[in-house]
Amino acid sequence: MNENDSILWLELGVGILVSFSLLAIFIWAVKQGQFDDGKKMMNGLLFDSTEDLNDAIKKEQKIKDLKENKLKSEQEKLTLD
Repeated sequence: MNENDSILWLELGVGILVSFSLLAIFIWAVKQGQFDDGKKMMNGLLFDSTEDLNDAIKKEQKIKDLKENKLKSEQEKLTLD
């Protein structure tokens, strides 16, 4: 092994060590609830207008209808084949 190979192995080791350390810190933070936002849902309910909520319901219904139409068209294709 020459000097360049040993430097590359050292860099690889340090990189893996740093990567696993950052992963461990992230997992710890998630388990501790650092990324939880308990007020988000309540604020959404308090500050959304009735119009916004009705728009959300219409959007969900439209998506549901599109999925149903797609399933029907796929079933029709299968019955025609």
